Amino acid sequence: MSDQASNALLAIALGTVVAIVLLVPVAAYQYRLDGRLQPSDLAILLSGAVYGLALWTYTLLPVPPEGTYRCKGRQLDPLGSIGTIDLGPPGALLRDPAFLQVALNVLLFVPLGYYVRQILKRGVVVATLLGLGTSLLIEVTQLTGVWSVYDCAYRLFDVDDLIVNTLGALGGSLLSAVVVRRRVAAVPLPTSITWGRRLVGMLSDVLFLVLAGAAAALAYRAWCLYGPGTFDADVQALLQVGVPGAVEALSVLLVGRTVGEHVISVRAVARRPRLVVLSRLVKLATGVGPLLLLTQLGPTVAATALPAYAVLTIVASWRSEGHRGLSHQLAGMDLVIAREEAFGAADDGRDQQQGRVEP
Repeated sequence: MSDQASNALLAIALGTVVAIVLLVPVAAYQYRLDGRLQPSDLAILLSGAVYGLALWTYTLLPVPPEGTYRCKGRQLDPLGSIGTIDLGPPGALLRDPAFLQVALNVLLFVPLGYYVRQILKRGVVVATLLGLGTSLLIEVTQLTGVWSVYDCAYRLFDVDDLIVNTLGALGGSLLSAVVVRRRVAAVPLPTSITWGRRLVGMLSDVLFLVLAGAAAALAYRAWCLYGPGTFDADVQALLQVGVPGAVEALSVLLVGRTVGEHVISVRAVARRPRLVVLSRLVKLATGVGPLLLLTQLGPTVAATALPAYAVLTIVASWRSEGHRGLSHQLAGMDLVIAREEAFGAADDGRDQQQGRVEP
């Protein structure tokens, strides 16, 4: 497999992982912005993450093993590399390595201009400056041998790369101006909770348990490696489940919401306010609680029980009134949209009154 194909596959794989990790904060932002997480938002998240990793893989990889590379110089003459392009017949031009290198450098930064306009809502000036800054960071990283990891640069520092990369970001911003719509007015918030919103909330809970557990395990390993601790696999397993589990339990017991429900900006309201404590206990015991318990029953049992529990939870949320799900039905709780958490809710005059969710 060629280096270019390997770089592409690596960017897609790592970019997908990054997109999954960023799903929780992106969902939290979108649901507070306009109450929706649309397929286009997910497409931008995934493509943006893959593109960000592609900038790394295509400009710094493959990393040569120690002792197998030759030091590269630097090309500081503006238009020095561009001037070597053979302006012959079109067919010959497309086979000219110098032209192909310049063209690929321009194309590599065109998406940056688009993402600046689409995500940051900024125009040509910001896109151009970010293109220049990003390109400069890459070139300096190459020039310094990945910040002195290598004795010398294993890739050529070329001032023309700064020029063409910046032009690519500029061109991407100009081209995207015709396809990126500007937000002209506040989007009305939804009045009911969709099943898709509930699924995003449940997925956010799972991601939080996995990622927070991994972070707790890594912190424990670092403490054992660099501190006075002695590694114990049982302690690590306890922290990996206990830390995110404790956060979820406290969130449900104190405010009635799981982490995932915080993400999608919904609140759980007890139908009998006097029994709110009991309702939250039942919700915990029939919601996140079983999920945590099933992970501790061994790989054989978990491999069967966890998918079955996931299917039961998903089907219950689909079929239940207002997509409340099994735990809310058993706890006697309704889900309502937390409209007061919407961005600008206090300024734009949105209705702050809460009501029962429509099915």
